[in-house]
Amino acid sequence: MRKHIIYNVLGLAFVVAGMVACDTASQDTEPVISPDGYPTATITPAATSVAEGNQLVINIATDKPIDRSLTFTFRQTGGTANADDYSVEPAVIAPYSKTAQIVITTNVDFDYTATETIIGEVGVYSIAEKYLLNPKTVNPTKMTITINNTVSPELNVEFSWNADVVIDGDTYDAADYIDFDFIVCPEAGFDISDPWATEIGIYDAATGSSPEHMTLSGLANGSYLLVADLYYNDFVGYSDGSVKIPIVASFTRQGTNIIDTKVGINPAQMMADNTPGFDNDPSGAYNVVVAKVTVAGNKYTITKWDNTTIGPFKSASVNSSRPLNYRK
Repeated sequence: MRKHIIYNVLGLAFVVAGMVACDTASQDTEPVISPDGYPTATITPAATSVAEGNQLVINIATDKPIDRSLTFTFRQTGGTANADDYSVEPAVIAPYSKTAQIVITTNVDFDYTATETIIGEVGVYSIAEKYLLNPKTVNPTKMTITINNTVSPELNVEFSWNADVVIDGDTYDAADYIDFDFIVCPEAGFDISDPWATEIGIYDAATGSSPEHMTLSGLANGSYLLVADLYYNDFVGYSDGSVKIPIVASFTRQGTNIIDTKVGINPAQMMADNTPGFDNDPSGAYNVVVAKVTVAGNKYTITKWDNTTIGPFKSASVNSSRPLNYRK
């Protein structure tokens, strides 16, 4: 009997030893899947400098295709530029493809700083995709992109004529009751009594709106006058002619500080008499020069026009009439 007990104890010991050995084996580190089959990406900026309004391309290439898509994008980590200065179009490498491009598009703005910088990196940031990329891929870090300032070729002008007009104790805003339009005439050969003879067909600021906006670009070198034309006067019959309406011309140009770069001045002003005129008179009711713009290559010089020598002029009899397509 004793012998059987010894045998049973020994048998139990072998069973326990076998269980312990099996449990130990199950806790050993399992072998991982090799990443060698995953693609390695090469990331190459086509350039590191770009002018505002242009695009910069970053090329992405993998050494082998896979059956899943990979999305690479650019993340900013530093620099002086912000989200208003550029936009990013990610690169999507389609299944079974090996190349794509990240496109960074820069914006032309009113900031006249010579250069701005973007410091960032490129990578696959989606959790679902980044493990499909071979860890041998090294994302470019501290990639520095320089955005060079671009000066717009366009000069923008805003004309406004807000003024309080008091009639019989009531106050009216002149901009709501008087319609000024604005045309462009070369200074050479200009006649205030007949501006239609020389105006060059820019009708941006002849729309019936308040304020009016005009864009000047592509003009040949020379000096041009911005002329106000009284198109409509709703105060006809309610004024003795003593009320003066100031017209303010404000100039802006993207990519410049118009004061410091001598392409603009403080808003020019003039006083336009609102003595009764005729609605849409073919010859115009009142015409007056607001400002002069001199073009020399890519430079605009704006000067306030001195109306003291000619003053507001009522076009009573002229040789030329408003063009038929005026304000159409």
